[in-house]
Amino acid sequence: MFVYAAMDYFSMYDDLYGQEGDYLPANEYLTALAGSEPHPDSVMAQALRMAADVAQIANEHNVRSMTPRDMIDMSRRLYLLGAISLPEYAIMSFQPHLHVDFNANAASYRSMFKSPARKRDYIDAWEKHLEFVQRYHPDPVSLALSKEILDLLQSFEPLGD
Repeated sequence: MFVYAAMDYFSMYDDLYGQEGDYLPANEYLTALAGSEPHPDSVMAQALRMAADVAQIANEHNVRSMTPRDMIDMSRRLYLLGAISLPEYAIMSFQPHLHVDFNANAASYRSMFKSPARKRDYIDAWEKHLEFVQRYHPDPVSLALSKEILDLLQSFEPLGD
């Protein structure tokens, strides 16, 4: 039994390394060790599927120019996918511009106006929000959540020309 196991090991070694001094590229080495794709139920396969789904969502939305309805759609899809937490989803999907009782004259909304179809730069908005939280409401939970959302949106930022 040991002899067969040793022979299998050395034949695998030869398959991976070829002749002495020859090296395989990393992707060929990993393919030879694990096969071409991970098992569908493995953690790696699930992570790869989630990464592909998140990349597809990021490609469909321009966080520098999207409507509040687009933000709600994007955050809902990310939450259902498991890519963001419930608090992140709740905050990202809250869009006061879409509320029927939105009051443009309210002190906290003076710089905003009701126009749900107008595209907004959500990275800029969250940078300003984070600055506000740091200055006026610096509790650890609000800071952490605001930073996480800003980091997520920045990771979705379209590449420059």
